[in-house]
Amino acid sequence: MTRKSHVILVMLAALSAGACQMQTSSGFGNTSRAPLMSRVAIHPAVPDLGTGFIYVVNPTSNLITMYPKSGTGDIAPTAKLSGSNTQLNAPYDVFVSTHGKIYVTNRTNNAVTVYPAGSSGDTTPTQDIFGHMTLIGKPSGIGVDSAGDIYVANNHLNSITVYAPNANGNAAPIRTISGPSTNLNAPIGLAINRNDELVVANPGRNSVEVFAKDATGGATPIQTIVGAATGLLLPIDVATDGANRIYVSNYNGASITVFAANANGNVNPLRTISGTMTGLNKPGGIEVNGTGAIFVANNGSSSVNSYAPGANGNIAPATSIGGLNTMLDHPGGLSLH
Repeated sequence: MTRKSHVILVMLAALSAGACQMQTSSGFGNTSRAPLMSRVAIHPAVPDLGTGFIYVVNPTSNLITMYPKSGTGDIAPTAKLSGSNTQLNAPYDVFVSTHGKIYVTNRTNNAVTVYPAGSSGDTTPTQDIFGHMTLIGKPSGIGVDSAGDIYVANNHLNSITVYAPNANGNAAPIRTISGPSTNLNAPIGLAINRNDELVVANPGRNSVEVFAKDATGGATPIQTIVGAATGLLLPIDVATDGANRIYVSNYNGASITVFAANANGNVNPLRTISGTMTGLNKPGGIEVNGTGAIFVANNGSSSVNSYAPGANGNIAPATSIGGLNTMLDHPGGLSLH
């Protein structure tokens, strides 16, 4: 089994049985990487994907790779963040703030590392949140709200912990969301929408949970998307757009489902990207840019695909980054800046 299988799919094992404690699974891709471009058709009309970069986490190689948003094919990374000084240790997710600050969850040592804007190479973090007072347990998703507070999904503890913007070392959270009324069950990905509401991918319950701004303790979700009509099938990550629509990557469904901002209960998605043309292969990290274009990391094929705004059905990606030169290695989370 690859370390990637242990790092991420340890979170997914036994979910169908409703287990809260994860165990190792061998279901997360093979150990080889092959160029993707020979297998995935690219949509001939490439939308405006914007300037800037895609940041992608590669847990097996303790590496964050960066590519132009408009990049496609078997391209080398524009920049990399890696090396012993970075303290990356089985990184799972990455979030890049509007100011360029880089936040990373590290599963092996239960830590969050933070890097200055523009960091690359073997850069030492300026913040390293770790220790028993942090209440971090196998951290997965990470995000930051408009006040700069740092949100972390703790997959093994069924909790979300929130830290002050300057938290460092063995820092206690300023808020913790946990308990039966939260519905949290092996939470993985998270996103903060324009209203500073927290959106969580909750694969242990096969649901998406939405919490009010500043929710704490045993808060009850203000929305729960769950049920057969939703098309959710092991949701791994979530993203939101400027209208607070909710985008979900479904690992077992090889699909992306998009929901209205106020979706609640057993509701149909507005759109579903799924099918052989999509190139989706165990999709994980997901982000949406300002125009509505969707970016998805495929753990199964070591690739990153983009889809045009409004994409729906069995549609080819607008771009697809994949191949040996990319250094993509069963990627986890991604972020845009």
